[in-house]
Amino acid sequence: MHYKNSGFLFHFFFGILMLLIVLPAKAQRDQKAAAIDSTQVRYFNRSFDSLFLGVTHHIDTAIGTFTQFDALSKGNDIFLTLSNAGAPHKKIVFSPVYFGTFDVNQHVFSQYLKSSNEVRYLNPVMPFTELNYLMGSKKEQHLNASFNRQVSPRLFIGMEYFLVSSPGIYKNNKIENSSVYFTSRYSTKNQKYGVLAHYFHNKLTMDENGGIANDGDFETSNEFDRRIIAVNLIDAQNRVKQSGFGLEHYYVLSIPQVVVEDTIETTRNIILGRITHQMEYQRNQMIYSERSPLEAFYRPYDVVLDSTLTFDSIYVSTFRNRLQWSNLGYKLLKNDLPLYIYGGVETLNASQSDSLWKKDDWQLNPYGGVQISLLRSFFIDGQVKLITGSYATGDLLFEGGVKQFLGTESRNLGNVFFRIKLLNQSPSWFHQRFESNHFRWENSFVASKYLSFTGGYKISGLTVGGNLHILDKHIYMSQEARPTQTSGTFRVVHLFSDFHFKPGKFDLIGSLNYQRSDNDTIVHLPELSAKMRVTFTSEIFKGAATIQTGFDASWFSKYFADAYMPALRSFYLQDEKAIGGYPFVDLHLALKVKRARIFAQYANIFGLTGNFTYYTTPHYPMRDPRFYLGVSWRFYK
Repeated sequence: MHYKNSGFLFHFFFGILMLLIVLPAKAQRDQKAAAIDSTQVRYFNRSFDSLFLGVTHHIDTAIGTFTQFDALSKGNDIFLTLSNAGAPHKKIVFSPVYFGTFDVNQHVFSQYLKSSNEVRYLNPVMPFTELNYLMGSKKEQHLNASFNRQVSPRLFIGMEYFLVSSPGIYKNNKIENSSVYFTSRYSTKNQKYGVLAHYFHNKLTMDENGGIANDGDFETSNEFDRRIIAVNLIDAQNRVKQSGFGLEHYYVLSIPQVVVEDTIETTRNIILGRITHQMEYQRNQMIYSERSPLEAFYRPYDVVLDSTLTFDSIYVSTFRNRLQWSNLGYKLLKNDLPLYIYGGVETLNASQSDSLWKKDDWQLNPYGGVQISLLRSFFIDGQVKLITGSYATGDLLFEGGVKQFLGTESRNLGNVFFRIKLLNQSPSWFHQRFESNHFRWENSFVASKYLSFTGGYKISGLTVGGNLHILDKHIYMSQEARPTQTSGTFRVVHLFSDFHFKPGKFDLIGSLNYQRSDNDTIVHLPELSAKMRVTFTSEIFKGAATIQTGFDASWFSKYFADAYMPALRSFYLQDEKAIGGYPFVDLHLALKVKRARIFAQYANIFGLTGNFTYYTTPHYPMRDPRFYLGVSWRFYK
């Protein structure tokens, strides 16, 4: 691929970036601003165990990655996605998916859906509210609101709301995604008992155009009114609704005991551990509809059942109870626990139905795990789960790992790590049986087996390592957009390097990936991919404000990326069009003044070169060069 003007444009924008970097003058930090910046809000996910084990995270109060507003831009992952914000997506780095027994989630919308696993329980020092708003070209809008406060001693309530709204630039391309969840938690003064609960609701509405009808209309045209370009579907739509709630409470069984030693009374606990009960309910509704079922886009597939209207609906619900014992006691842990053991059993009832059939299943699944810390330098962990019941009996999940720190506390030489993961996994409901206006199948697939090895070395912001995935009886979506199972075994090798360096006022964050499959007829992967974020941050106005300039870039080598099928909400193999080899680069300028943050961003600057090959999914061009303006405001009372 050729970029005649790329060098000129790159140096032009790089020159502008350098001017923005050298303009801010060096200033001393204002003590009041430092106090504001030091305000931290920590949170934990899903379970009280995470809080007591110290597995918590903090919300960035600085500029940091503030400009990575879209869910697909965060972190080091690169995604296949469509021609609008909030659209279906798929990671380009291969990793086997564990369904967690029943596969009830919509994986192609995973970054935009909030479920029990994604709920954050905030733990702020004072009442906390944060508003984030972004406005882009063509009326694109993103909104995020977070709220959490302590309403009485040890009683916290919280809420988070997310909205992505974008009309899109192509015909029938509008997307409206909204998610909200509410949280509450309470614990007694001595932390002998605690309870937390949440409710979540997701609603996604996506107009489906099936991609552009003729790629040449995009690649050779100088017409910037994208609505003139013909698309495959003009009145199709996907709607996804998910809602559910969860509750967890625990009771500590330990008994305080007063011990007298040398006339001094001390209180010790007899470690009996704690009992935890979890309950979760989730209901999903998925509807694909269109008023023109006889469109040419669907002619290669099954015979249409209803030529006047497509209305394919699926309802899935799950109800889970889990009873668990662990050796955790009263105290929150500041240091690593030498030995953490847990085990329990879960009951799971699931139901799936459409217009023609209904299926109910149940499971009784024992599980357990252990974490061992030796001398705070050697760590071992492992977990196992066995599936029994009317569905997926005999499925097994085993995962374990070791980590060894090198050197001494004063001279840290990093750590080496190794992990192994074994899955024996039955096919999902979707892969076994499906019936709609355009697709129908009924399969008798057997369980798939996945064995993954991960190893590497980490030191001072640099992690290098690799993954080896061995797949047996793998299920995938073929070129005919139908689930297919392999008859044998193949391997996928993935080598990676993740880094975060901080030379002076610069931050360099990113990843490099190499991957290869020994059966590239089943799994299509880009051989090379890279993502990098470079920023320069400096204080101005005597420390009263902070300014940041920088860019985000991502790239992957050319390959036959998976296509997207709207009626199935799935990606599938294709061999007709190769995409890749295009540098996606976004420039940004951000400013923080006390608790307010604001940024401006220009995305996909290489689209200005006139080379219209910026696809991330076949027949779905990435959005054109565009401008964004975002603002965030944080309140602590």
